Amino acid sequence: MASDPPTEPPELHEDVELDMERRRYILDAHAQLERITHYALLGVARSADRKAVKDAYFRLAGLVHPDRYFGKRLGSYKPKMEAVFARISIAYETLSRAQTRAEYDATLGVQEAEDKASGRHAAAAPVDPRVAEKRRVALEGLKQHFAEGKAKARHYAEVAARARAAGDVVAAAEAYRSALTFAPGDPEITAAYEAVQREAGAKLAESHKRKALLEERFGRWAAAVKSWERVVEAKPDDAEARARLANAVARANAGT
Repeated sequence: MASDPPTEPPELHEDVELDMERRRYILDAHAQLERITHYALLGVARSADRKAVKDAYFRLAGLVHPDRYFGKRLGSYKPKMEAVFARISIAYETLSRAQTRAEYDATLGVQEAEDKASGRHAAAAPVDPRVAEKRRVALEGLKQHFAEGKAKARHYAEVAARARAAGDVVAAAEAYRSALTFAPGDPEITAAYEAVQREAGAKLAESHKRKALLEERFGRWAAAVKSWERVVEAKPDDAEARARLANAVARANAGT
């Protein structure tokens, strides 16, 4: 039986002057304060240097410091923000000094061993709302780019279909090739492009064949060789073309 989807905390819909991503960050961070590590809370690696720790602190302090929201409706978020800010300050003070950081790392090693033994997972770092916004904007950009690409691919495919219907297989092949630059791997466009290429190859082979026969008639064997080579290249299974190419090569070499 499928599990029910997780329900959103009611605080998300509280009448406060905070954007949704900021609300999610505060609720997520506050809910994990008892278990989250200083590193995860600041969003830095265990190997982060003092500058990285300092930068992370000031970035997050600017995000959750209650003074930044003076005069705004914060409701139940205010005490949560104060608690998160206090913990962020502790994390910064601890990790920015070598001695306290070494002592913390030692206790953290014990905690991680206990978590591993009990099967518990470490608390994940809450997502900075500014990072979430950048991800959202990037995703929207990708969606728009994909939609524009599909529209351009559809346009070129329609141009190709009209050219093919008019008998211009060369123009059709070029248009299908353009369509595939915007929709690479599209099975329908790929199949149409390959079919048109075969049609164009066959048409071109017939043109070279007529030229080769004319060159044979007038004894221009060197030119006939080149024309028959193009026919064979386009239609490698054409036994007649291969035989005539061999004959043209022999005549050209004999100088007749």
